[in-house]
Amino acid sequence: MYKKKNIFALMLVLAMLGSLLSACSGGNHSSGNSTANNSESSVAGNSTDSNSADSSGGKDDKSPLTINWFVAAEGYQKKWDTENVLLDKMITDDTGITIKFTSGNDEKLGAMIASGNIPDVVTVYNPSIQRKTLEKSGLVAPLDELIKIYAPDFKVPQSAQDWYRNEDGHYYGLVNFFYAKEKMQEGVDTLATHIDITARKDIMDRLGIKPEDFSTKEGTIEALRKVKAAKIKYNGFDMIPAYFDHYNLIQFFGASPETKDGQWQDTVRTPESLEAFKFLNQLYREGLMPEDSVTLTTDQKIEKVTAGSVFAKTSVLVKWDALYNADPNALFVPVGPIKGDAGNAFHFTPSPLSGWMLTMVGSKSKHQERIVKLLQYLSQDEMSLNAVHGPRGIAWDYDENGKVKFTEQRVKEYAANPDSAKRKYDANFAWLVDWVPVKRTWPAPANDLEKVTAEHDAYFEQFAFNDLALEAVTVEGGTIEAGIEAKIKTNREKMLAKIILAKTEQDVEKLFNQMLKEDDELGFQQVSEYKNKKFQEAKEKLGIKFAWPANQ
Repeated sequence: MYKKKNIFALMLVLAMLGSLLSACSGGNHSSGNSTANNSESSVAGNSTDSNSADSSGGKDDKSPLTINWFVAAEGYQKKWDTENVLLDKMITDDTGITIKFTSGNDEKLGAMIASGNIPDVVTVYNPSIQRKTLEKSGLVAPLDELIKIYAPDFKVPQSAQDWYRNEDGHYYGLVNFFYAKEKMQEGVDTLATHIDITARKDIMDRLGIKPEDFSTKEGTIEALRKVKAAKIKYNGFDMIPAYFDHYNLIQFFGASPETKDGQWQDTVRTPESLEAFKFLNQLYREGLMPEDSVTLTTDQKIEKVTAGSVFAKTSVLVKWDALYNADPNALFVPVGPIKGDAGNAFHFTPSPLSGWMLTMVGSKSKHQERIVKLLQYLSQDEMSLNAVHGPRGIAWDYDENGKVKFTEQRVKEYAANPDSAKRKYDANFAWLVDWVPVKRTWPAPANDLEKVTAEHDAYFEQFAFNDLALEAVTVEGGTIEAGIEAKIKTNREKMLAKIILAKTEQDVEKLFNQMLKEDDELGFQQVSEYKNKKFQEAKEKLGIKFAWPANQ
């Protein structure tokens, strides 16, 4: 429940600011290429030769055409600008197409559906109720049929087709940020994760604290006690020993989302969840974690970190880049992770493997052939790199190891005027991005911050597991279960603060049990049965008996 909230908040930030692209970078292993000449095959993996610009646009109609594209993400703003945005110019030059973007919330999309007036292209959150409504309404065309007619050499990964296939046998859209198993190279590609725990290396060195001290609860507490006892001030601020959160800790302690007999279970209701609450409560009662740890937003915690007043933290979303820019000695490095009492192995949830948003073609559009070929063109692996970094040749090229290397021009422009350079190179157009080739070719670290970030990502990615079946349990909006889950979520947010700030450990257990009882009274069992049904269907689709690594 916590996971989805963070996921969609993060993804919306990507749409507006492109921040996810930097958050998920790093931790990339070498593609194994020895020369720049064969680096393109490293990016393409084993599936996209047929999606080349030649096959999608070279011999096709490139006459001027404007298409209307609606994005169901409130706050997304983009005006097509071929004079100042490099990728916009590249797309229009190569295809002749100009895109007129509009955006809005689910209500605006719902009104469009009700009126039967759908633009040429629609992009919608993949778990959205409007997505299913569109597919069943006849307002969007089956993409597989369009591809057969207009672009038979357009190869969409089979795993993505199957995951989003409708009950009628068709699939209707292309999803971004989907981890297609066919494109993952064993020993090369890893799954990004936002689960982490880090601490200030300069403070650790000063107090004789080692990263492995955080491998146990006892060692972590002792390390934090040292920080508290040292009464360190940084830029006039008292050093706060820790900002830890429950979601990361239950992953450290090994809370399983699947029972031993293969049923879905809510990790918030597990023994490891209660253990995490007790641990956080002990930190609070000992003055090792402040009361505002349960009330501050992520942005407010970032402000604390930027001020230099935080020693240790969980959550990769709590950024520390600004602190490093002000003080290069203030590095947050990986520590732990903390083992729980049961000594469970680490299995961390990755960034969403099933992707983010689905892009579909209106069934009434008069430009379906041009649009399908545009989607094919945009689905090239190298176009994902262009969407992230700017066009190849002007913004970057491959180095001898098959990694992206920025041009001197791009580097100079970002150094001279970051805002202006961002407008030029970052097109804010991620609706067809495939993160696998982007991650595989991420630029080699150019400074200490990037080096530490890459090491951080690689360290925690070793614990990430494939949780695709578990992503299928998202409750669809508009259902009875969605209403129940919303009430449970609200109650849990209230109870979480009470539990962590309880006066005694006994009170923690009492309040925890009270929360579970209130869950049940609100209808938790109905939600659980709904999610378990979807979980079993997803495992059957994937051909697996168990999803949790410890059960396999």
